[in-house]
Amino acid sequence: MQVCPVRAETQRSQLLPVIRMPEFLLFAVSQAVSLFGDKLDYMALLAMIGARFLQMPDGAEQSAAQAISFLSVVVALPTILFGPLAGILVDRWNRRRVMVVCDSGRALLVLLIPLLALATRSLPLVYAVAFGVFLLGLFFNTARVSIIPNLVGTDKVLGANSLMNLIGRVATLLGVFFGGLIVDWQGWSRLRITSPGREWTAGFYIDALTYLISVVALVVIFRRLADSWQRPQTRLTVGDEARLFIDGQSRMLREVRELWQMVSRDPTVFFVNSAVCLMVLLGAAVFVLYIPIIQSHMGTKGVGYVGGIGSAGLVVSSLFFGALGHRTRKHRVMLVSFMVLGMVAMALATLKGFALMAPLCFLAGLALSPINIGMDTLLHEVVPESVRGRIFSTRDWLLHLFFAVSALVIGQLTHFFDVYHLLFAIGGLVVLVSIAGLIITSRFDIP
Repeated sequence: MQVCPVRAETQRSQLLPVIRMPEFLLFAVSQAVSLFGDKLDYMALLAMIGARFLQMPDGAEQSAAQAISFLSVVVALPTILFGPLAGILVDRWNRRRVMVVCDSGRALLVLLIPLLALATRSLPLVYAVAFGVFLLGLFFNTARVSIIPNLVGTDKVLGANSLMNLIGRVATLLGVFFGGLIVDWQGWSRLRITSPGREWTAGFYIDALTYLISVVALVVIFRRLADSWQRPQTRLTVGDEARLFIDGQSRMLREVRELWQMVSRDPTVFFVNSAVCLMVLLGAAVFVLYIPIIQSHMGTKGVGYVGGIGSAGLVVSSLFFGALGHRTRKHRVMLVSFMVLGMVAMALATLKGFALMAPLCFLAGLALSPINIGMDTLLHEVVPESVRGRIFSTRDWLLHLFFAVSALVIGQLTHFFDVYHLLFAIGGLVVLVSIAGLIITSRFDIP
């Protein structure tokens, strides 16, 4: 019982020095604004899809689900294609320039999205621009994480990362919750910022503003610290970058094979990766199928409400499971949590009122945290330190790949099945797999 006060005191002692650094505090606040813009970008894209399809008399939810499935691929594709390369290139480029160029580019591209959508009504063109936004975001986020020791020094990295993590969680929650309100607010047309029925365009305008705020803050910070900054490493030619891309993809394939070998040997690693697949399948189903259902009844602001309620459950569950999880068999808690999530998905597929939807979303948030914490903890416990980084990075790469494939397949299934029936069926499948998992894992020694 003596650990908590000491840990809290350690966190305070780590946080206070970085909070007192004006350049880093400006960096943290500006990046919170940029992260808010990231989530607002998602909400604006969803609102744009909803505005296009959900006024259709027939098949609105199916059409929106198909469009969202393609959006899911666009979101995941930069990580699938360039995830292995991003870190290698950022380490060789000027990180300050990468961040300024990426956020400047994102500001221009998100301004282009509404203009392109209204002028051409072509979703493929919009998705092509959105791919550019998410690709720049991949390089920006890689540089942002890498640059923190340069801002605070290696002795204050823990406090800096703690502050950035806290601010990131808050910015994400606010971006999802208020993003839905922003893109659905009728006042934009009354203020003549947008025309009636096109309120979603304001989301892109504000999103571009958040990126510009980030750019201005970064320029100020980097100029103040210019004298103490190390010069970038080697300059790369186009041929060097192409060679690194090929090497990065080859390395990722080798690490996938290494992960598969460990999966086939160790039942715990097999269980964790099976849990990843099950979580991604259910997540893709909710993203592709349930968002159009919410939008058809409450608009995109309803997506924000649901996301906020689920996030609240996630936070509560994280606190309790972090304190009590060591007393449980983690894999059993995870499987029970999957059963709960599957049943919640089945219930949501049959309900249309927000009064019942809200507690179910909170329950889903409660069930999700033990799965996320349990997966990471099990891998930390059984994977050798020498390969731990590769196993985690490969798992995350496969997660994005499987999410894109699952979302695409589910979106195409809406050509043949109703979105409510599909969501109910996938929720039922998750429940059955969880029950089977409880039976099968009883034969193995899994923590």
